[in-house]
Amino acid sequence: MIYESSLVDDILKQADIVNVISSYINVIQKGRNYVALCPFHDDKNPSMMISKEKQIFKCFVCGAGGNAIGFVEKYEKIPFSSAIRKTAEIIGFQDIRLNRPISHVQVDETIAPLHECIEDLTTYYQFGLSTEEGSKARAYLEGRHIDLDQQERFRLGYAIKDGKGTVSYLQQKGFSLKTIEGIGIALAKAEGTSDFNAGRLIFPIHDGDGKVIGYSARKLFDETEGPKYVNSPETKLFHKSSVFYNFHNAKLTAKHDGYLYVLEGFMDVFALDKIGIKSAIAIMGTALTREQASMLRRLNVEIRLCLDGDAAGQMAMMRIMGVLDAADVKYRLVSEPGNEKDPDEILQKDGPDALHKYLNMLVDPFEFALNYYQHTNPLGSLEDRQKVVNHFLPMLVQLSKGIDLDNRIFRLSKVTRFDPQAIAKFVDEARSRASTERPMITELPEMEFKPFRKDLRRLQNAERQLLYSMFKDKNAVDFYEKNVQYFYIEVYRHIALHIIDYLSKHEEIDVSLLINEIAMKEAPNKDEIIDEITSLNAKNMYPDPTEQSLNEMRDVIKEETQNLYEKEALKKSLLGKTPREQARIIDDYNRRKMKKIGK
Repeated sequence: MIYESSLVDDILKQADIVNVISSYINVIQKGRNYVALCPFHDDKNPSMMISKEKQIFKCFVCGAGGNAIGFVEKYEKIPFSSAIRKTAEIIGFQDIRLNRPISHVQVDETIAPLHECIEDLTTYYQFGLSTEEGSKARAYLEGRHIDLDQQERFRLGYAIKDGKGTVSYLQQKGFSLKTIEGIGIALAKAEGTSDFNAGRLIFPIHDGDGKVIGYSARKLFDETEGPKYVNSPETKLFHKSSVFYNFHNAKLTAKHDGYLYVLEGFMDVFALDKIGIKSAIAIMGTALTREQASMLRRLNVEIRLCLDGDAAGQMAMMRIMGVLDAADVKYRLVSEPGNEKDPDEILQKDGPDALHKYLNMLVDPFEFALNYYQHTNPLGSLEDRQKVVNHFLPMLVQLSKGIDLDNRIFRLSKVTRFDPQAIAKFVDEARSRASTERPMITELPEMEFKPFRKDLRRLQNAERQLLYSMFKDKNAVDFYEKNVQYFYIEVYRHIALHIIDYLSKHEEIDVSLLINEIAMKEAPNKDEIIDEITSLNAKNMYPDPTEQSLNEMRDVIKEETQNLYEKEALKKSLLGKTPREQARIIDDYNRRKMKKIGK
């Protein structure tokens, strides 16, 4: 359902965000603002700020933010359109336009019905778990010690055996067969369209915003066709290569905790949840994609890879390590030699203390790989031992000379029975070959471009300060349009355009209404944009803009943007070049830069 933007604006103008949030959680006044325990992560100290003046909320730990409708959407885990009606109910807002939805608002009209359909289906599956037929599913969960609280929080369900009945239910709710097929549960048979999850225990899978996008369904009955687990097919909502189980919950606590456990299955997630560890996700198998690795890297927390302790799980860890290394993800592994149990088994058989102890058995990837090769490869002959050394040489060559390199050489020598000096010689020879054999490369070593990050931080601070000024003063908006015109950082660029567009229709910025405009456009990156807007407006983080400060921001933005573009061009020019050629190009670049700044 889609509503006029003017209606939603009217609701927000009448809705006091403090009162709306107070209807859900306890709110405490602190000076001009209000604070509360954030409901979107495991908050121990009030980290969510609520601004009555700006009608926004912001959590300074997990990053959640928005206006009153945004809070209701996140808290209730309902579609935006439903959050509009719910907010109207909370404040007692009545208007005929609530019963007159429209369809010309800028939304993807093919996506919205899919979200609403799959949300209704998830509720239907949850109800199915409570029925008499769902007793076998409940018994299975009870046998796995999944209590009612976890069943509700993870929205577990059961698909009744009458798959045609499920389809009929959704049609009665007003969804077309095309929409039902679009969420990936419909199976066309001669006797009619049916739910292929019929007779299975349902595990909803969510996107990063907490919206259900698909399912994993477990077989409970011998007569049920197919494998033990079936996942939703690829749809407009569900792309298996870019989702994790429980990522929407875990990402909120991971930034606070500083780590994230990556597990193999749902039951392992439930096991960690049972002992109070919320920063846990499952890869739903033993493969990890590059897209998933990128998601982990963007969290910027330590990844703790914890797969089953059996041979298959250890082999999977080795495969995943390669993907994580390629994506430059910081990680360690949970491993206990000789323990083949998975986390759920440890909890059930040995108890919570044993599981906590196991999860803290963190090992370095090199140590794990060395131990794995020691136990899975023959080491009897000289040739066998040389093969193991050769396998680890690339890892050792990447290390600078020092304690870390010496320690790893020593460990490798103990396993392979080669003298440490001999291995050190192998490393030197490998380095020498790398510089003389002139290998063609397709990717630039990251070490050459570490200064990028420092430059980007300086640019980010300048763009962020100017953006903050644009919210405070229309003169800063005029200054941006005349003197800057373009932000290097994409999310800031989008926000600037939203500000300019908003001020073309309004005299001044109402942050809550601006957020609403963005939310109603259903832009692909709207959540990131809204989170950044609330961050910029939650605190007075910069002084009021002056002519001098605006000019300084402009100069930094232009200088650092030019530097970054030049370095990107340099990076491209190095591709396909040998190490010697790379060194020459980099030296030429540095000489030009030094000459430019007069040194």
